[in-house]
Amino acid sequence: MNGELAKTDIEGNAELFRVLGHETRLRLLLLLAAGEHAVGELDMVSGVGQPALSQQLAILRKAQLVTTRRVVKQVYYRVDPNALKRVASLLGVLADTAAAKVPATRTSGGERRPKAGSAASFARML
Repeated sequence: MNGELAKTDIEGNAELFRVLGHETRLRLLLLLAAGEHAVGELDMVSGVGQPALSQQLAILRKAQLVTTRRVVKQVYYRVDPNALKRVASLLGVLADTAAAKVPATRTSGGERRPKAGSAASFARML
């Protein structure tokens, strides 16, 4: 995804971040990032409970963040790697844009660092 696409699909990108910003869905994505899981396994491991689990998995499917496959009556979920590339690309666009706008100063050793008081400076102190 290039910078132009990120700017033109604001609504879609906002929806993607809304989906990712939910604690239960993020927990499920982290579980699925480790590998494919059946719904029953996700129910046991996540502690979410069947009705809420089904609802959150449906939201992840609709956002195209996960894919499914069915084996008889069992449904398996896994993270869609293309969706993760889309998220990473969007975050890259944001990071590149933000980094380009941070004024920098030089340390006594000649190293560039953000000016004191900037958000980037604050983040580095942590």
